[in-house]
This record gives sequence, C-alpha cells and structure tokens, in this order.
Amino acid sequence: MSDTLISTMTVQAAVTRIGDHDHCQAGGTIGVSGALAAALAQATANATRAEQPSTAQDAAAQVLQAAMARSRAAFLRLADQDANAILEFVAIEERGEPLAGYALLCRGPQQMADLALESVRAMQSFRPLVCERSHDDLEFALTLMAGVARAAMQLLDSNLRIWPLSELLAEFDPHVHRLLGEIDALQAVSRIRK
Repeated sequence: MSDTLISTMTVQAAVTRIGDHDHCQAGGTIGVSGALAAALAQATANATRAEQPSTAQDAAAQVLQAAMARSRAAFLRLADQDANAILEFVAIEERGEPLAGYALLCRGPQQMADLALESVRAMQSFRPLVCERSHDDLEFALTLMAGVARAAMQLLDSNLRIWPLSELLAEFDPHVHRLLGEIDALQAVSRIRK
C-alpha cells in the first residue's frame, strides 16, 4: 500500500489506487465519496449566494458553506485514516492488543456514518432556501450523502460480522441499530420530477 495520502492524490490516481489493489479499500472509497458529496452541496450554497439572495437565504447558504467545508475536510481525514488503519491495526496487534485494533477498524466507519448523517441534515435544512438553479444539485448531493451514510454503516456491520467478539458487539452494535433508524428517517427524494 502506498504511503501517499488518498486525499492528496488526483482523482485518477485515487481511483487507480483503489481499483488496482487486491485489498479492498472500502473505507477510503466511502470517505472520498462523502467529500465529493459535501463539495457538491457546498457548490449549491455558493450558487445561492451568487444570486443576490434574501438575507435569510444568504445566512442559510453561509451556514451550509461552513458545514460542508468541515464535512469535506473530515471525510478526507477519515479516508486517509482508513487507508492506513490496517497498518495501525497490525502494529496494535503486534503489541498484543487485538481488541483495540478491531475497535479502531470499527470506529472509522461509525464516524463516517455519523458525519454523513449530520451532513444530510444540514442539506435538508437548506432545501427551502437553495436557489432554483441549484435545487436539483442539492438533491443529488443529498442522495449521494445518504448513500455514504448507508455504506459506512454497512462497513461497520461487516466488521462486526467478521469479528463477532462480545466486547465489540457490546460497543458497536447499538450504533448499527441507531444508524439504521437515522438513515431510514432521511428524506432523500426518489425522483426530481413529480
């Protein structure tokens, strides 16, 4: 695995790195996807602010800009963390602390799912105030981010299937159930035209 951070690569290099490995980098892929969804949502706030919006629209757009900038940075950090988590896991295991290593590999997906849910909620709050020309783009970003939340929850669930240790299940299974409920409550639209 390359020492280069996935967040510093070109899109083509990141896609090549993920696709050419025989080790699946699900967490890194989910993290980069979250950063892209947040970037698209941020662009809808930028577009809204460019159209001489009302005071309320402008304030809401600024809130979304800041939230999505934080989300983008956090997703890229989590993608980099996940890309290096296996190496850290091996080091922890060699120190004789395998449970701590398993928890590390579960914590990243949980954090990604929580971040995605927070991001979707911010987008949903902006829906009534987004400018018309970017309305559909906000829906695309929201749908992408809802998928990121579900994929991250599935990665956590997969790790718990692989390592069904009672300590891990006690710590993380409640998060899986909470995340499922919160993801199911999201309000992504199924169609643009009604």
